[in-house]
Amino acid sequence: MRKSAWLPRAPLLCLLLISLTLAVVLGARLLNTRADESGPLVLVHAAPITQEGSSRSLNSMRLVQTPIIDGHITEWPGIPHIELNRNTAYSFWGRITDIDDLSAIVRCGWDESYIYLAIEVADEIVIGNDSTDVWRDDGIELGFDGLHDQYAWGWDDHQYTIVVDGRVTDRGVPATGVQTGVQQVLGGYNIEVAIPVAALSPGVPISGTVMGFTVGLHDDDDGGNWDAYLIWEGTNTSSSPELYGTLTFSERPEDHIIALEARLIKLERRLQELMVILKEYELLAPLE
Repeated sequence: MRKSAWLPRAPLLCLLLISLTLAVVLGARLLNTRADESGPLVLVHAAPITQEGSSRSLNSMRLVQTPIIDGHITEWPGIPHIELNRNTAYSFWGRITDIDDLSAIVRCGWDESYIYLAIEVADEIVIGNDSTDVWRDDGIELGFDGLHDQYAWGWDDHQYTIVVDGRVTDRGVPATGVQTGVQQVLGGYNIEVAIPVAALSPGVPISGTVMGFTVGLHDDDDGGNWDAYLIWEGTNTSSSPELYGTLTFSERPEDHIIALEARLIKLERRLQELMVILKEYELLAPLE
């Protein structure tokens, strides 16, 4: 009786074991690096964040000296940065073999007139002029929620795309007022950007100002559509600012003093100009 009761269940148990083995093997192939050199095909990958339920922040430092927007980033030593790669991205799509295949280092600075970004992109194959749509070629996307109100379609909300061939758009439309400089280098390219503060904020930023911010990075290795796409915080750079990270403005005390001294010098020059005008007025209209 025991033997006859066991026999009908044996094929079912074997089938379950085979199914489980196949599931494990298939899962390992999907989640781990494949045997070929193309790397894994990942649909969405959520990277760990700094604190549970919180997003990460890029520290934007006040710049005492205005950078030249030409793609040469020698003017950015000592400025805090974030790293964007397949291990730090909140989400990514496509095949990314390693850091050299696709990654970026992002730095940010500010003054009373502009927000500046310097981005070093590692990309072994650079293609930037074969598609009409800017998001299909190698380039970066900068998502801003200037008022940090988590609303995507206000005057302060922008999705700037800078392609390696120099094209610049805001939500797909050619952008105005944004200065860019692009330089291709060995193993990738560098991008510098200057965005008017007035496009993001109604006033002059001060230390402690916070904006919603994220950055995306497209990779096109063979022409046509993009092959990989990284996003630092969130799942897109245009319509979900509640998932963005933050851009936090800060300054060192010594830099604040330098900025105040520069303003005092401007005020002294204006005062001298005013004194000259008053003297001219007294000569032309002497007091009775």
